[in-house]
Amino acid sequence: MKNSITTKISSLLLLLFLSTASFAQNPTEVPDDEDPTPAPINDYIVPMLLAGVVLGYTFMKGKAKKA
Repeated sequence: MKNSITTKISSLLLLLFLSTASFAQNPTEVPDDEDPTPAPINDYIVPMLLAGVVLGYTFMKGKAKKA
């Protein structure tokens, strides 16, 4: 039971820390004729995929033990 809670909390913290860059501020003086700068999504594709695979494996392993 405690391992399940630890896994859930650690996965939540991992996702929160990886997504903090998407909350960056816009530049203070944005010209009207230019598009705003996009969020740096490409930097975090690989870590998020790895985190998803690890979480999926962990949850599938936990469900296999219960069944």
